[in-house]
Amino acid sequence: MALFFSRISKLSVRKDTTRFFSSLPQPPCLVLDTKRLRGTPEEGLIVHHKLFDPTTEKKVFSKEKKYPNELRGQPLLGASQGWVAFLVEKDLTVNLTDLHNPCVSSPRVISLPSLGFEYKPTTHATEVCLSSSDPVQDEFFVAAKFNEYHVSVCRPRSDSEWTHINTGYSLLPASKLMYSKRDKAFHFTSFKGLYMGSLYPSNNNETKYRAIRLRNMPKIPEAVWEMLDTCSMTNHLVESPSGELFFIKWYTQAIHKEDEDGDLEFIHSRTKRFMVFRQDGMSKDFCYTEDIGDLCIFLSKAEAFCLSARLFPGLKPNYIYYLGPRLGTYDLASGTNRPFPFDRFGKPSQVDTPYWILSTSCLSSS
Repeated sequence: MALFFSRISKLSVRKDTTRFFSSLPQPPCLVLDTKRLRGTPEEGLIVHHKLFDPTTEKKVFSKEKKYPNELRGQPLLGASQGWVAFLVEKDLTVNLTDLHNPCVSSPRVISLPSLGFEYKPTTHATEVCLSSSDPVQDEFFVAAKFNEYHVSVCRPRSDSEWTHINTGYSLLPASKLMYSKRDKAFHFTSFKGLYMGSLYPSNNNETKYRAIRLRNMPKIPEAVWEMLDTCSMTNHLVESPSGELFFIKWYTQAIHKEDEDGDLEFIHSRTKRFMVFRQDGMSKDFCYTEDIGDLCIFLSKAEAFCLSARLFPGLKPNYIYYLGPRLGTYDLASGTNRPFPFDRFGKPSQVDTPYWILSTSCLSSS
């Protein structure tokens, strides 16, 4: 217990300035930029974040806060439950922080054990997933994908090292990790979405696999299917506040522009379509739907999450808010895709941290 709490550092700040929002619960946000306000040896580096609020589609500023010294210059690994993970490259330890939570003025940093150099991340396209937003819970687990064929699990309150679990069937490449409160398991998908893996951290990291069966496929013209076959596709799993599980296919298409000589000036991607499938409670099959009620889904390089739009005035029900090749919204009922206005050339270059950040107040309210 003492070992765990010694890993958490609370960083003081001299004063609060701009509040993110005055009402609760706080909506999700994007960190567009981190701006230095001042810095002294005594006080440290004081910053605030320029944020994008999807409920108003405007830019706002967070509270000012002290930037943790141990995070400076460290690469991002992923985000989940309002926390962002950094990698300390010199010893491969992982730091979790709530620095980017807009309501936090005194960020915490939780230092997790070293990965071990044999498990050094092979790419920065890693994923991190938390079982809870509260790190002091006894059943607080961290799962991560640091390379192609392992899920790594750590229980910070008691573990002095990571447990690296080899996954069968080459399931992990391009998969997306998520935590199910209903199942008390970390779920992930295979490369083409053919299988779903489930890891149960409270049951000695038991891992099970099942085929993903899709039903009621959308009736769309053959030409559209042919177009989708030319797209890149990623698969995502997300759980609603009531415990419904959704499987999502995200199709993106490469676009390029040529100059007068036929040379490429730039290449980027744009979202073409989403397909959402709801899991049937009895058969466990996933059935295609264009109606998820008052829910809205948030997709980015962070763990996907799902909220009730009625709790956050300004969020659109039955919509997907995405950050990937572009930043925008997708209306599931009409299939309308709308990039946000400041997104130029299909690349969200203004986004400093490529994650939707979920405030802890969202978690307690949804």
